[in-house]
Amino acid sequence: MASIEFNDMEKDAISEVMNISMGNAATAASELLNAKVWITTPRVDVIRANELKKESLEPAVCVKIVYVKGISGTNLMVLKQDDVQLILNQLMGQPLEISPDFEFDELNISAVSEVMNQMMGSSATALSSFLGMHIDISTPTPYIMDKINLADVQDHEPDDTIVTITFDLTIEGVIKSEFVSILNIDLARIIADKIVSDATAVAEETVASAPVPVSSAPPTAASRPAASPPPVQQGYQPSPPPLDYGAPPMYGPPPPMMNPYGYPPQNPYGYGYVPNMQPINIQSAQLHQFDDSYQELSGEQKDNLKLLMGVPLQISVEIGTARRKVKDILEFTQGTIIELERQAGAPVDVVVNGNLVAKGDVVVIDDNFAVRITEMIKSKFMDSLGKE
Repeated sequence: MASIEFNDMEKDAISEVMNISMGNAATAASELLNAKVWITTPRVDVIRANELKKESLEPAVCVKIVYVKGISGTNLMVLKQDDVQLILNQLMGQPLEISPDFEFDELNISAVSEVMNQMMGSSATALSSFLGMHIDISTPTPYIMDKINLADVQDHEPDDTIVTITFDLTIEGVIKSEFVSILNIDLARIIADKIVSDATAVAEETVASAPVPVSSAPPTAASRPAASPPPVQQGYQPSPPPLDYGAPPMYGPPPPMMNPYGYPPQNPYGYGYVPNMQPINIQSAQLHQFDDSYQELSGEQKDNLKLLMGVPLQISVEIGTARRKVKDILEFTQGTIIELERQAGAPVDVVVNGNLVAKGDVVVIDDNFAVRITEMIKSKFMDSLGKE
C-alpha cells in the first residue's frame, strides 16, 4: 500500500481535535474514579503499522471504538496493563498496588468496558460538537494482549499507514503514564480534511470581505497646489499654527486576527481596542404595579380549570435511597440486602411527576400498600396547581 502523507497543518488539526475530545473524556473519567484526571500533550505521528513501538506498551489492554454514524472509522486505545490495574483498583476502592497475580476476569473486563464507555461517549459528544455533526459510536470492545497484534484487532497490514496520537495520562494519586490512540487512515483523513477545509473557507471569506486599503501617503510638494496667504486685515493677528500631536487614534476595528486553523479568536479586536463611543440614553424602568386583591374566576376560566383537573399524574412513593460503588453493584445477586439511608418507621416521600409533594406513613388496606399523608411539602409544583 502506498504511503499516505499528512502535512503539518493537517497534523495540527488532528492534534487539536483529539485534544478537545480527550479533554471531555478526562472529565468523565474524573467523575467515575473520584479523582482528578489530566489527558494532555497529544503527539501525532503518521507511520506504518509495523513501525509502532510496541516495547513500551506491552503487555497492553486495547479498547476498540467504531464510529457508526456521522463519520466512519475505528479508534484503538492502547493502555498498559499495569495502568489499567491501578485504574480498576481506584474504581473498586482497593489498594493502589500492582499485583503480579492480577487477572483480567469477567468482572474486571466489564469494569474496563464501563470506564471506556463513559470516556469515549463524552469524547464522541465533544467531537460531534466540534465538527458540527451528529456522531455515534459502538460499545467499546476490550482486548487483553500480552503482545500487541494490530492485525487481529483493526485489520491492519504491516505496511498500512496509521496515525498514532500519544497522550500523557495523569490520575492524581494513582498513575502518571501515557497511552496511545491509533486511528485508521480513513478516520484521520476525514478529521483533517474537515478542519482544514473549514479553516480555508473562513480564511477566504475573511479575505474577500476585507476592505481594500487606500493609500494615505501625503502629497508631494510638486503635486500640492501653492496656497496664497490670507489677506491681513487691520488689527488682525494670525493665530499660531496648531501643535502636532502625532497620528490620530484609531477608532475603527482593525482586521480580524486569525489563528492557524482559521477560527476567529474570542476577542476579534484584541485587548486595548476602544470602540467609537456613542451617547447612551439611560432611563428608569417603568414597572407595572400589581395589587394583591383576589379576583374571582370567570365561568369560562372555571371550565378550563376543570379540564386541567382531569389530567392524570404519576404518583410514586420512595422509602429511601442508597449509594454504592460500581464494585458492589456488580456483585449484586438474588438475596442481596441493600441498606437504605432512612431509619425504620420514618415517613416516606410522596412524589408526583418527579416532584416531592408530601410525606406520609405506610399503611395496608385490603392487602394493598397505601400511604397516609402526614405532612404537605410547600413547593413551586404545588403552587402551580390551581385549586377550584
